[in-house]
Amino acid sequence: MNILIAGGTGFIGKRLSHILIKNGYKVFILTRNINKKNIIKNATFVDWETINPELLSSVKVVIKLSGENVAQLWTRSAKKRILDSRVEITSKLFDFCKNNEIVPNQLINASAVGIYGRKDAKYSNESVDENSKIGDSFLADVCQKNEQSCEVFNIFDNISILQIRIGVVLTRKFTLLLALPTIFSIPNPGNKNYYFPWIHLDDVVGFIYYSIENKFDGIYNVIGKNLTNHKDFYQILAKNYFGFFPWTLFLPISLIKSLGDMSEMLLYGPKTSSEKISASGYNFQHENLKSALKKLP
Repeated sequence: MNILIAGGTGFIGKRLSHILIKNGYKVFILTRNINKKNIIKNATFVDWETINPELLSSVKVVIKLSGENVAQLWTRSAKKRILDSRVEITSKLFDFCKNNEIVPNQLINASAVGIYGRKDAKYSNESVDENSKIGDSFLADVCQKNEQSCEVFNIFDNISILQIRIGVVLTRKFTLLLALPTIFSIPNPGNKNYYFPWIHLDDVVGFIYYSIENKFDGIYNVIGKNLTNHKDFYQILAKNYFGFFPWTLFLPISLIKSLGDMSEMLLYGPKTSSEKISASGYNFQHENLKSALKKLP
């Protein structure tokens, strides 16, 4: 089967491409920088201006992973880039498919658990799943518009549209950065009773692959199997890297909220359920945080 990936040169895209190619899929990477073609062996790189139905019309799965990094200062222009990189790109991807006579039977779109985020910080014990209402924060709005933008693909008969709401993807560099404040007794951002929706890259890629094999549609929260609150997250993190449990202090919520909209990245709190992904038959490669931290990319 032929697969087209927008955002294939990113963190998730590269690993996914390698797995798909290894398992016999032909992968096309849609990119603005064709010079990156050497970073993924055996993938075919095409730019956004390509019109070549003879090459691309056989594509049956389209995967959209594109998106501006949210981990930056949220200026007005940055917010616009974050939104446009997820919404406007969908229209461009749709036009690319039409121009190249691609008739996909599955669209997989990367969204995020930030869709449940709310400005009210008093909801840490609230459980949310794929049927819960959308939040009222900036990231919630971005995620909602991102998912809604994919409706244009419903013009294709019998297409399955899969929205994967991804949690915080753990990396070695990221977790080391988070562990340092704990070790030096610097207060951590967040709240000890709020929940940290982590996921290992292996399971993000693993579930996407599983979804293609089984032609899933609908919405799935792609987060770790075991719920972990901020206190346990930071303590397990510190113990994994440094071998002891330090004191774990947290900044007051009021101080974090003084950052404005950006505070929502630090104050994520609801108990986000991963029961649907477990019920799908997917077997997590890392069922708990300790396992995930032992094998970070």
